[in-house]
Amino acid sequence: MGDFASFIAALQEQLPQTAVLLDSATLQRYAVDEMQPRAVIVPSSTDETAQVVALAHQYQVSLLPRGGGTHLGLGGVPKSLDAVIELTRLSRLLEHEAADLTCQAEAGITLAALQRQLATRGQRLALDPPHAEQATIGGILATNASGPRRLRYGTARDLVIGLRTIQADGEIARSGGRVVKNVAGYDLNKLYIGSLGTLAIIVEANFKLHPLPAAERTLLLTFPAVTDAMRLVSAVLGSVLTPTAIELLDGSAARAIATRTGLSLPANGYTLAFDFEGSLSAIHRQMDETRLLARQHGALMGEDLQGAEQEAFWEAVRAQTSGELTCKATMLITSIAAYLQFAEQLCRRLNLEMAAVAHAGSGIVYLELHPAEVSSELLEALRLLRQQAQEGKGSLVIERAPTALKRQIDVWGPVGSDFPLMQRIKQRFDPGGIFVKGRFVGGL
Repeated sequence: MGDFASFIAALQEQLPQTAVLLDSATLQRYAVDEMQPRAVIVPSSTDETAQVVALAHQYQVSLLPRGGGTHLGLGGVPKSLDAVIELTRLSRLLEHEAADLTCQAEAGITLAALQRQLATRGQRLALDPPHAEQATIGGILATNASGPRRLRYGTARDLVIGLRTIQADGEIARSGGRVVKNVAGYDLNKLYIGSLGTLAIIVEANFKLHPLPAAERTLLLTFPAVTDAMRLVSAVLGSVLTPTAIELLDGSAARAIATRTGLSLPANGYTLAFDFEGSLSAIHRQMDETRLLARQHGALMGEDLQGAEQEAFWEAVRAQTSGELTCKATMLITSIAAYLQFAEQLCRRLNLEMAAVAHAGSGIVYLELHPAEVSSELLEALRLLRQQAQEGKGSLVIERAPTALKRQIDVWGPVGSDFPLMQRIKQRFDPGGIFVKGRFVGGL
């Protein structure tokens, strides 16, 4: 335990312009897995952030970086929590080089705010995780959050070309570059992305961008059986078609999305949603070819979405992957159908409710389970769902769960053979344990 009182005194003396919140109501709002911080610190610049971290290092006070808070449910229960350092005041778009299709932004800007500014010059960042109005760039990178568009554009690790970070001793460091061709040396960007702020605090990021598409349309198809739906997915992926996203919804997920959007979606069977972008002529050609393949695989034709209905649909799909108890299973695309059949039978046997959404072209399945309260049936279901994913050379992470459940089960699952290397990296980057432990794999 560090000298917290001296840390706060030094902070208020040396950085009087930095907001330090100590009232109980605020601390309760910033609790992580029912653990309240002793202070919330809100710097307004990179230099201030670095000075806060340097003082935390000096007084051995633990810090947890926070953006909009949309992904704080990811990870295990913290071992201790002295202070939350919130980065939402670092919210500027610093540079936008439209000719180079790159930009540089501070970590506290929300994804939606960044997209609005980029759109004024006909460009966008091709990341689409849930809750874009609240999720900050720093939080998205720290959790490696993504969405349906990852099929075509990849994830944050594919779009980040440079980062500016605060190390555990308060030093400001850079990795990568500001344009794609300048990136050389060790790719530390990929190390920081997805590390939950356990190695460093991301304060700025450089991205490669994409032009806004001329048009976008969504094709909805329905299948009585998941096996037929996934056979169509394999056929499309093996063709010359280039969908931006392919999402698979079971009946429960379709009902929830229909309720949220007012759209008419089938409550039984499985729905496949294909998103296409580009010129209208190219979109129509791809949709016609997809329909032809779909008929060969027993599909029932559904609606074509565009405009506000399309936007509402995809927003609801993304939101469906962040329920009270949500598991993320990764596997081979060819294993998705059998895995969903196993999950349905298991939940039926254990009297649990399930809603499933899959990034069907990327091998990722999100399962939302109810009820989320700890029970022997729920623990058994999670154990068997993880075991089934592992037997198919995949994995299962519990991305969101009540704190009581997190205390009963490891949300990350068993560590792999590379865990000793991960421990050495943590020791090298944060030897004093300044960045909160307990949330990442193996308690790192």
